[in-house]
Amino acid sequence: MMRWLASLVFAVAMLELSSAGAFAHAYLVESSPADGDLVKQAPHALEVLFNEPVEIVTASLVGPSGEVNRLNVESGKQARVRIAMPPGLSEGSHLVSYRVVSDDGHVVSGSVVFSIGRVSGGGQAGQEEPTIIVSALSPTLVLARFLLLTGMAFGVGAVLFSAFLTPVGAARGLVLCALAIAGVAAFFSIGLQGADAHGQGLAALNDRAMWRSGLRLPQGVGALIALAGLAFAAVGLFAKGRATRPLALLALALCALSLAWAGHARSWRPEGVMQGLAILHVMSAICWAGALAPLAAASVRKDFAPVLQRFSAFSAPVYLAFLASGVALATTQFFGPREVFATAWGMALAAKLAVVAIVTLFAILNRTLFTSAVIDGDASALKLLRRSIRLEAAFALAIFAAASLWRITPPPISLGAPNERAFQIHIHGVQAMASMTIRPARVGPVQIRIEPKAIDLSPLRVQEIDLFLTPDAPDIAPIQRKARLVSGPNVWEVEGVTVPAPGVWRIRVDLLIDDFDRTRLDAVISLRP
Repeated sequence: MMRWLASLVFAVAMLELSSAGAFAHAYLVESSPADGDLVKQAPHALEVLFNEPVEIVTASLVGPSGEVNRLNVESGKQARVRIAMPPGLSEGSHLVSYRVVSDDGHVVSGSVVFSIGRVSGGGQAGQEEPTIIVSALSPTLVLARFLLLTGMAFGVGAVLFSAFLTPVGAARGLVLCALAIAGVAAFFSIGLQGADAHGQGLAALNDRAMWRSGLRLPQGVGALIALAGLAFAAVGLFAKGRATRPLALLALALCALSLAWAGHARSWRPEGVMQGLAILHVMSAICWAGALAPLAAASVRKDFAPVLQRFSAFSAPVYLAFLASGVALATTQFFGPREVFATAWGMALAAKLAVVAIVTLFAILNRTLFTSAVIDGDASALKLLRRSIRLEAAFALAIFAAASLWRITPPPISLGAPNERAFQIHIHGVQAMASMTIRPARVGPVQIRIEPKAIDLSPLRVQEIDLFLTPDAPDIAPIQRKARLVSGPNVWEVEGVTVPAPGVWRIRVDLLIDDFDRTRLDAVISLRP
């Protein structure tokens, strides 16, 4: 009896396994027109082929202007379903939404987007994507950046001057002051970055969560690296013997790495080359600008001539490295979709280039007219050189001021084409959130970028992302797309999406964090024609 019962159970189990395919949900195999097709003439019908016979329940058509029409559907169960289109369909993109019942009784919904004559969107000029980021903390972030650049250059640069040329002596207190200013700016920039990421103001610095968020951002990590570099510079200022130069070089390397780590060049391609150029640019800028104040202080000493001679031996290649790396970094922006000097980033670049041109003229005059004369003991040339060095230091401050504006000005290569404003939104959920960019922010073909984040704004690694885009109308199936990983551990893009009609659209993002944990994020956006 027990053997017979065991055999019966085994047979039933095998029957269940063998018939599992019969109870699978129906899915779309192909359609004509296909999803995303551009056809010359309006089709008389949409034909959809499923993997098994289905009973179509309802179908709707969303036109280019957002109107929703119910469609007549054929009765009966069949694998190939023909959905008749109304006559006189207009040019543009259309979305056909359908609901069918599969053999297992489950309702399956889906959608197909096709375009007639042209893809919707692009016919009207819209408002351009802004080239400057305005927030409650924008002025404070620019000021913090300026103080960091200035203190870092005149502090770390002076430590290098003291280690390799001549001790700064009585000016040591001023060097420490510059390092302290840079340290304070680096420290507070951590909280400022976190508060800015949350859209908060200065009052939010009292919230520890803002500081935790700031530490997880690239700018926060860069600030920590900068603090380490500034600490090594302060130690190197008082060190003696062989430790002085290694400490100064280590401080220079860390400070350059900190600015490159948090700068725009971090995301430029090729990444390794751009990062290397950014580090070289910062290092040469610190060496050049940081030597100006100690050089002016040393000009009153009797042994200034040999100091000037040693300085002129390395100043030319350092300044050339500063110019060459800066030109190489700026050149990359001329290949973006925007005219460089028509953006706020380009305006800051133009101001910086103008000052650099003046500084270069001063450098040439100093080297060709004053340096040799001062070494030969010409007192009048020494007075002119002192004045020139002070002016050069003032122009260095102007360069740092222009570079500080880049904190709130996206580079042209990261902007969309003119008249294509990007739609940016932060979608919050219980377990996670995501930063989403839809470019352009209008109907037609769009590119969607998704960056999943944890609640504390740290990058969130996920296994896959599904996007659902649904018009705000009853019984309309969503446009479904899978995202693909494009950069780093958590930058995903969805391509091949055509939004057929303007108006309110509901967005759903499903994040598969691991095999057992999936979270859902929901948002609502409004897209213009």
